[in-house]
Amino acid sequence: MKTICFTLLFFLSFTLANAQGIKPYIAILKTQNGKYKGILYKVDSVNAILNHDGEFIKVPIKEIKTVQIRTIKKGYKGMSFIKIGEDRAEEYKRDASGKMVDKWGKEEPTFKEDAAATVFSVVFTALANAVAIPIHAINPNVARFNFRQKDDHQLNEFSYYSIYYQANPNVMAELHRLKTISASFKP
Repeated sequence: MKTICFTLLFFLSFTLANAQGIKPYIAILKTQNGKYKGILYKVDSVNAILNHDGEFIKVPIKEIKTVQIRTIKKGYKGMSFIKIGEDRAEEYKRDASGKMVDKWGKEEPTFKEDAAATVFSVVFTALANAVAIPIHAINPNVARFNFRQKDDHQLNEFSYYSIYYQANPNVMAELHRLKTISASFKP
């Protein structure tokens, strides 16, 4: 019974993993020779391959000191609080005394009041976007690896973020890993 449940759980997780699709990650590799940044394409036992503006960069694993993995963020679109092209004819109607009023009886603003409200709206929009853009630009690390002490387990976890591994997962290695984890829970 335990084996059947484990097998069903494995195939369910495998099906869900394949249904999610491939998600690219930005990798920032610090080496002895400098710093490399790009989309993590593939990691093997010798090289980490990054895609930087359509050009593939091979970075030897032996030279890597630290790795930072980040998600790719979509571009920020500014907020807009200005209503351009409002149709005043529908909003205000002439009452019995000849004044333009809205449905609650409030008079139509004068040109000076309307201009002041527009200037305030423009300034407020600019300030709101000036604050929101730097906050949006913050891109925290999803994962961080320190390769000063070489560890195969750490290299495997690093490879999970690569496009190649997401497209071609090593299912047998993952099954073996799940078996060793489940064996450690047995009384």
